Amino acid sequence: MTPKNTYDRRTLAAYHEAGHAVIAYDQGVRVHGISIVPEEGRMGHIAIDTLLLNRLVPTFRTNKGARNRFTMERHVMVLQGGHAAVRRLDPARNAEAAAVDCEGSDRTIAMGLLQAFTNSETEAQRYYQWLDARTDGIVTNPMRWSQIRTLAKALCEQDQLGARKVREIIREAGEEWVSTQNAAR
Repeated sequence: MTPKNTYDRRTLAAYHEAGHAVIAYDQGVRVHGISIVPEEGRMGHIAIDTLLLNRLVPTFRTNKGARNRFTMERHVMVLQGGHAAVRRLDPARNAEAAAVDCEGSDRTIAMGLLQAFTNSETEAQRYYQWLDARTDGIVTNPMRWSQIRTLAKALCEQDQLGARKVREIIREAGEEWVSTQNAAR
């Protein structure tokens, strides 16, 4: 029998925020910084560029065009990235992560975006599941997982990272992963 991994809240918060940041990087959403300093009942926080999203959300009901859909999908996937990283790190936490559905939670915000764009609760739920599967696919990509691990480790060491440092860590971890793969050939 394999021993069960247990992670402290700080490590889980670091992976959660790193998951958001790497998905944002993958989706071209600008990250302004990440933190695992607890505040307002949260274990961590990510600041992302939502200017375009804030301008487009009110148009979702009447304009379901490709630009709005793409913007909405990218931001929902960024919101899902935190839980996807924790699920990958510790699969036993899957049920716990899925149960977080309170006001201001990642899932609640994501569902709000989806409901603003879709025509029904059922459509929004299925859209959420599909985007969650896409997000899991990104997180399980070996290079992206390496970037998440490296960023989470740096976040545990420093508590907060600014935009430039986040991009640098993600980029360098990706380059290191690629060079390791090329050397193995």
